[in-house]
Amino acid sequence: MRLKRVQSDFRVTELLRDEASLKGKGPYELYRVTKRGLTTFEAADRIAQEAGVDRTDVTYAGLKDKDGITGQYMTVAGGRAVKIKEPGLAIFHAGGAVRALNSEDSIGNAFEIMVRDLGGDDMRRIRVNIEEVKRHGLPNYFDDQRFGCLRHGQGFVVRHLMKGDVEAALHALLAAPSPFGSEHVERYKQGITRRWGDWEALTAFARGNRGSSAFEHLHAKPRDFAGALERGVASREKTIHLFAYQSHLWNRALALRAQQVTSGPDLAWLPGDAGGLPVWRSGNAEALAGIAACELPLLGKGAELSAESRRLYEAVMRSEGFSIEQFIGLDHSGFRPLAELRPTVIRPEFLRAAPAELDEMHRLRRKMRLRFTLGRGQYATLVCKRLLMPTDPGYRRLRLWVSRHAMEFPDDTGSAPPPGEALDEHRRRDDQRNEPRNEERYDDDRRRPEPYRQQREHGPRGDTRYPRW
Repeated sequence: MRLKRVQSDFRVTELLRDEASLKGKGPYELYRVTKRGLTTFEAADRIAQEAGVDRTDVTYAGLKDKDGITGQYMTVAGGRAVKIKEPGLAIFHAGGAVRALNSEDSIGNAFEIMVRDLGGDDMRRIRVNIEEVKRHGLPNYFDDQRFGCLRHGQGFVVRHLMKGDVEAALHALLAAPSPFGSEHVERYKQGITRRWGDWEALTAFARGNRGSSAFEHLHAKPRDFAGALERGVASREKTIHLFAYQSHLWNRALALRAQQVTSGPDLAWLPGDAGGLPVWRSGNAEALAGIAACELPLLGKGAELSAESRRLYEAVMRSEGFSIEQFIGLDHSGFRPLAELRPTVIRPEFLRAAPAELDEMHRLRRKMRLRFTLGRGQYATLVCKRLLMPTDPGYRRLRLWVSRHAMEFPDDTGSAPPPGEALDEHRRRDDQRNEPRNEERYDDDRRRPEPYRQQREHGPRGDTRYPRW
């Protein structure tokens, strides 16, 4: 099973609360931005450059994934008119605006997602799980997009700060090796690690590159790692790492709550970079209503914790080795957590699946197109995992590829097997069923014939359903 096999497999359209009230003659210009392979930050930087304004004059309602085709709105305060149509980015003027966009303007997103490399039982599970999700929803966990720090080898930097080890936090941010980094970047990080502690040599080595201001500060004040962290790492990056750990704590608190009301054959698990996530299959209606009514804010200053949410967070923080007060009391620039209320249950709207089609990228396999709408801050990949998960306890092991990242569905205890072991299990089961082994299901794109690589980059030849850039 595969998600985000090509960029056109994942399409997102931002939904504004009241576009009509936003538009009008005013000091702002409203733009419709469609992008692929770019982050929201990169698109905003580009629109600011073309308009000739400061980056802070460009605002948006939310962040959109770079792995897909995404549409969203941005407002610009003044500047030149912008119109761009090029590979990967299209920006068109949508009228004047009376004020700048903010997060409250977004009510969610509409998704159209192609799931590929499906067998007959995969399609059956999708149909069964769609009905369960429509009736009972699923926990509103943060998904793996929030935890890029784990996938890129940095870990939860906030843990170092809570232990008082600012030096370790700074090193993780600037020099942790990533399995997905370019060769040039990884060589640079290795050079930082080799010179770590020799601030004079490191200042000369990093001059003009990432982290140079941190090393210049340490050259002048060798033990002031807090000052180096403040000067050497962008506030936006620090905030992303703070949100990652804050989201992890929230996920674990909600997971405890879900396990309290779900047990036996009704308990299932979804894969995640930060660990397995418990979900219910059907569940007791009264118990699930209790979860939906539970107020569980993200932990931070201003959090009003009920007795129940406090018990959940205290259990989570004990296992982390810290206290609630330690986390709320963090006081480093960019690392000051604020509370935010978040719904505990997702209920996708307009959830449906189109009839299966032949998958032109995976021999003898099928693909299905899923459509649904989610509220702001909810994760479509989490819904897809829920639709693909086992329908019964003791089910055979399942593997899901999200782009080039392989994920194993946990077993009934919540533990996932090592990737290599699960891969061998898939192959063994294919052999037992005397099915032709489709190596495309197991190997990465580098071993595919050239036509498959072309399709991954540009879509199937002759397929006019996907726009060309």
